[in-house]
Amino acid sequence: MSFSEQERAAQILEKEFGPRWKQIVQELGTRELRQRVGKELTSFMAFPERGSGGNNKWRGNCSLEVVRAILRYVLDCKHYYGKQTQDFTLLDPMSGSGTSQAAAQSLGVRSLLYDLNPTPACGIGGWDALRDEVDDSADLIFLHPPYHNLIPYSGNMWGAPHKDDLSRCSSYPEFVDKLNYIVQKLFMALRRDGRLAVLVGDIRTKGSFYSMQHDLIRVGAMEAFIVKGQYNCVSDTRTYKKPFIPVVTEYLLLFHKNDSLLIPLAARRASVVDLRSEDSPALTWHHLIRLTMEELGGRAKLSDLGDRLASHPKAKKNPHFRDRIRATVYEHPGQYISCGNGFYALNYAVA
Repeated sequence: MSFSEQERAAQILEKEFGPRWKQIVQELGTRELRQRVGKELTSFMAFPERGSGGNNKWRGNCSLEVVRAILRYVLDCKHYYGKQTQDFTLLDPMSGSGTSQAAAQSLGVRSLLYDLNPTPACGIGGWDALRDEVDDSADLIFLHPPYHNLIPYSGNMWGAPHKDDLSRCSSYPEFVDKLNYIVQKLFMALRRDGRLAVLVGDIRTKGSFYSMQHDLIRVGAMEAFIVKGQYNCVSDTRTYKKPFIPVVTEYLLLFHKNDSLLIPLAARRASVVDLRSEDSPALTWHHLIRLTMEELGGRAKLSDLGDRLASHPKAKKNPHFRDRIRATVYEHPGQYISCGNGFYALNYAVA
């Protein structure tokens, strides 16, 4: 569809449906992703119209439809496999404005809400996820934590700054460590056959990008990874000159507890490989030479490359490494351009 056709369609829809035309288009545009094979919940969810429940003025609050969709799915699983649901309990340990309670009430199940805020909209206030015991157990725990310091809660949305408020962590690594501890703690509070749903997002701030879902610990059996579209963000009204990729999605990770005492755990392990002094099965002579030439500005003598790489593990394993360097350069004539007098240059400008 051409740009002019899109503009004409927008004008027609706005004339027909008024201010709600964009939401109607968003609903229709995502329907085929949101509903497949007779299922109302897929690996993509989007709710352009937030719906009722909770307080839409509470920053960072998710739609009631997100909680209700997961809750309905877990109840369907219980019914399908013949499990009882008469004492089914939904627990929200960071309940904010009380959206989870409204979702639970709409499906007729019991809910328990905790929050660090001493005077929350509903539920138990002053509950510290880092220090306090999870007194209750639950069949579904819905966790929607702060996204590091994007929105400070204590001292901003409520009360005075609190030392255990995740949105007040001094660094992203500190935030992730504390969040992963809380995730494990909450998983322990699940009943057997329970689910832990964690809604997280990506963070782009001060030139850095952090992915919460990437850094989140995996607990139990991972049952689903759901991408959620974001709408009506504060940043949507701004424009930026610097090139970057805007964050327009969140992620809901669903973990299943199959065993009471046997808990699978998987945590991300980060490391840095220094190719100047370390070898790797994935590192060939060609790319070792190419990357070394980048370090030298994109141009070097073969003899200088030999001197530079003499102490590298690859060279130590090959007594004829200088011959190997020369042969490699000759084997890739399109990558290394002869400049004469023993000098070679890369076929591109080094950034």
